[in-house]
Amino acid sequence: MFGFSKTVSGVDAGAKVLRAVRIKKGDALSLTGYAERPLPEGVLLPSYTRENILDMKRFQDIAALTVGAAGIQRGDISLSIPDQVVKVSIVELKDRAAKRSDILKFIRWKSKRFLPYDPEKAKIDYHLFGDSAMTVFVKADVVSDYEEAFCSLSFKPGFVSTPSINLFNLFSQWFGDTKEFTFISALEDSFAVIIVRNGSVAFYRSTEVGYTDERLIQEINSSILYYISENPDAVLKKAFLFAGTGDREFLETHLSDATGMDIVPLLISDMVTGPSGIDIESYGPAVAAALGRIKERGVRSQERGVEMPLGINR
Repeated sequence: MFGFSKTVSGVDAGAKVLRAVRIKKGDALSLTGYAERPLPEGVLLPSYTRENILDMKRFQDIAALTVGAAGIQRGDISLSIPDQVVKVSIVELKDRAAKRSDILKFIRWKSKRFLPYDPEKAKIDYHLFGDSAMTVFVKADVVSDYEEAFCSLSFKPGFVSTPSINLFNLFSQWFGDTKEFTFISALEDSFAVIIVRNGSVAFYRSTEVGYTDERLIQEINSSILYYISENPDAVLKKAFLFAGTGDREFLETHLSDATGMDIVPLLISDMVTGPSGIDIESYGPAVAAALGRIKERGVRSQERGVEMPLGINR
């Protein structure tokens, strides 16, 4: 499935926890190193308009301990930063056959109408479908804030994205030939809903409500109902769910009851083996970041379907 021969590393900078992993390919993908450390209040605050790291020294001290405990040496890493720092929008294009530079120029011009900051200060990536582009925006200094934190520790964040985008792309082969479905990722401090129709991403929403929040089911259902109210012809029968360390069975049951959809669980353990006793699902975003770097290099097999944009640090 993944055609690399060396170890890759991923770091997930969540709002409250920093996690790091090392993954190696042998007969299968295996987790050879992992570690997590809590991020105390006042260290990091996700925002898509301003720098996130409030206390750089404490963040770097914690990051150094985490990657060190995971056995990650200096060099390339893939970095996952909170979903809350990006804005995702569908931009209608005039000419999808145009050069990438021209498409980006058009997106920047179009986004002046809705982006809460100067588009010239944004990092942008997109994925084409039909005459539109599913576009991810992140303020350049927000990304630089995270990159500089790790560069000063002698690491090179060559690939930066967010948990929901990485997880969606990682599990894309699980979607098979399904043309209309919902993807849900529920993490400690956030969730994301991605709706696919006719084989293309049609809706994205992420917010700061995680699986410890009693509003989670209601908020996820409200997101889906909003989309249906705007698209009454939509028929959503299946939802793929990544639940991290949450109570997966509880979420599956209550989401099925609330939405009327068949819930298909997605598990990191079906893709990567780890030491006994580890809750490997909690490392999902870090694993997806590490493997997302491989996919970005173009060495992944062709067994994939619909995708989200790959990196946000281009």
